[in-house]
Amino acid sequence: MKRLIVSFYTLLSLGCADEAMYYYASGKKIPLTPLHETRTSYQNDTTWYRLPDGTKVGVKPEVIIGCNVWDKCKQIMKNYPIEKVEKLSDKLYLLKLKQGSDPITIANKLYLYEAITLAHPNFIRKRKLR
Repeated sequence: MKRLIVSFYTLLSLGCADEAMYYYASGKKIPLTPLHETRTSYQNDTTWYRLPDGTKVGVKPEVIIGCNVWDKCKQIMKNYPIEKVEKLSDKLYLLKLKQGSDPITIANKLYLYEAITLAHPNFIRKRKLR
């Protein structure tokens, strides 16, 4: 009976593997494990995750994209809930998303466009006390 239960959970977890949280880095999917952290008032729009190496990172409703041709990227971004765009450099932009938007899902969708060379959530790291 234990084998049957273990096999059932193994199959169930394999079937849900596509629904796991991840982001793209250097063309690879990097898994994210959601954490349930208490948040202070300045972090109320931050969701915390753990990376495979154990590092805790926060995600604010922001996405960083790389774009060689701004006009092409601008057309793509019309389909997403973007509140504000800040230019970080000639080819890097910070997209501030509307409240309630999921930056990980949006970054993953933007990454798939050929005109966008880089797309990932704007990660913050948890402060370490010395």
